[in-house]
Amino acid sequence: MGRYPMASVLVLVLILLVSFVPGTPTVGAAPRQPAGPPTLFGLNMYITGRERSDAEAAALVAMATRIGANWTREEICWACWGREAANLFYDRRIGLLADAGIGIIGMLLTTPEQYRDPRCVAHARATSQPAYWCAPTDMDAYARWVGQVVERYDGDGVNDAPGSPRVAAWEIWNEPDMDGTWLPRADPAAYAMMLRKAYAAVKQADPTALVLSGGVYVFDAVGQNAFMDRVVEIAGWESFDVLSIHPWLIDHAPDDPALINPRERFDVTIPGRLELAKRWAARGGKPVWVTEVGWSVCGGACAPQFAKSLDQQADYLVRTFVLAAAAGIPHVSYFQLEDKFGGAQQPWGPAAIVDDALNPRPAYLAYGTMVAQLQFARYEGIGPAHRPGRLAHYRFVQPDGGSVDVLWSLGERRSVELPLAPGRSAALIQRDGAEQPLAGSVASISVGERPVYLRQMPPGRSRSFAETGLTVSGVFLAAWERGGGLTVLGLPLTPERVERGADGHERRVQWFERTRLEYHPENPSPNDVLSGLLGVEYLARRGIDWRSLPTVSGAAPGCRYFPETQHSLCSPFRAFWERNGGLATFGYPLSEPLTEPVESGRALTVQYFERSRFEEHPDQPPARRVQLSRLGAELLP
Repeated sequence: MGRYPMASVLVLVLILLVSFVPGTPTVGAAPRQPAGPPTLFGLNMYITGRERSDAEAAALVAMATRIGANWTREEICWACWGREAANLFYDRRIGLLADAGIGIIGMLLTTPEQYRDPRCVAHARATSQPAYWCAPTDMDAYARWVGQVVERYDGDGVNDAPGSPRVAAWEIWNEPDMDGTWLPRADPAAYAMMLRKAYAAVKQADPTALVLSGGVYVFDAVGQNAFMDRVVEIAGWESFDVLSIHPWLIDHAPDDPALINPRERFDVTIPGRLELAKRWAARGGKPVWVTEVGWSVCGGACAPQFAKSLDQQADYLVRTFVLAAAAGIPHVSYFQLEDKFGGAQQPWGPAAIVDDALNPRPAYLAYGTMVAQLQFARYEGIGPAHRPGRLAHYRFVQPDGGSVDVLWSLGERRSVELPLAPGRSAALIQRDGAEQPLAGSVASISVGERPVYLRQMPPGRSRSFAETGLTVSGVFLAAWERGGGLTVLGLPLTPERVERGADGHERRVQWFERTRLEYHPENPSPNDVLSGLLGVEYLARRGIDWRSLPTVSGAAPGCRYFPETQHSLCSPFRAFWERNGGLATFGYPLSEPLTEPVESGRALTVQYFERSRFEEHPDQPPARRVQLSRLGAELLP
């Protein structure tokens, strides 16, 4: 909606770390922003909100990356930019997002005092509305500012903000069809002029950027009072690349069958509204993105019909993304990560998936589970159990040939039986990430309003661990066993996840107590699974560049010397290194032996390698004298 500047929990981890192919020592680099248009999964994070402190903004970015939220929709305010070409506040916040590997959709909105009509300012004052929502009196000035901002954040290395962060898509205003966000009242002719001029300014500064129309409400038309019909009549279809919509349905489930009347051809469910928007946009050959949608847990602070439970919020979030994928919608930005309005925008603000104390709500965990299961999946179609108005069953396929079925009931709990493919490993995954391995030829599933996932993986062995409730399968299990298994690498700490490396590629990974295994299908087996650079990353977290550590020019008798890093490897670490995979498993040494406190607080002799840290335990028997540090557990947020 219209706004401005305005303990024990399962933490689903999808963090952005460094990938590495053996052979060349390297230092961990900041993750790159995703290339290309946004994926399905986005969030309104409001990291650029001036209400947030730098510490809160950084904490929220970290929380977003943990659940795989790789795209955000952010406000950039003309009214608070200033008269200079640069704005250090936005440079800092956009740089923070870019450094975390998060793609950005930028909203260009609000009007500085010098471009507000005095009559509009008087109207705003009389109606207790912010005057910065007054429509600009000079659209050319707005377009000049747009071009200036786009140039600063186009990532081409010329006149860029520090670090050359990139905003890949630009949304022209927000909710221009609403009187409250286009004062004194919505005006399609004035907005058409803004959109046409801003489009030209964006494309001149960054021809590869996408331009979104300002997000409009969709119910029985595209925009209030068919707002976008009039905009297109004046500005033409060539004035934007993407139709941005806000199909808010805050008082109902997204697919509530009571909102469908086939006889009257009336369907205002989320799927119905998406189809309406798609039909409209198809006239101009435009895709449709959902840039705001959500469900509020506002409790007694709002009308009862708007106050949903925490479980309903989480359920409806997942159902909406799945329904959007089934409708062919490329991108959805859920509203929002944390309520930057501090409760002032009811009932919309409490749609946030993190509370004001930055505690995750069930919807936060549901978002992470959803991304982990579906991020690389392709929607295939309706599943055999699907019964319109009663039971939802949507099927997705993975790049490796695996499948993920998503099911929920629209009302009473129902029993579903689905066949399990022979030779595949199968698991039932709950909305919040709990995983139950399945065996046999049929999965018997009790389905309620809470979505569940039935995942079936291609043939391959698997092993489940009661200690953590997790399973290791296929190529990860083979690599874990080659690397020494439980004794050397430890227990699994996460299911298989998707993370993005410094090269911008997203890969399947799985974390263990002492390593992070990464799947690199571009490499021939067995190098298709590599250990992550945990030694490099751990040193970097402590502010240490491994290249600054003291080096040696040769090795003593019985030791081995590595000119690539100018370090030696001696007993007892050398025997352990060679016996358990050597260079491919641990990488080059990055230090000489050091005395450091380890996880237990004891001071031990350690040595750093690219992918691990060795510890010498002199009180242990010979077979256990050398152990790997629990860097996986240390680095896992």
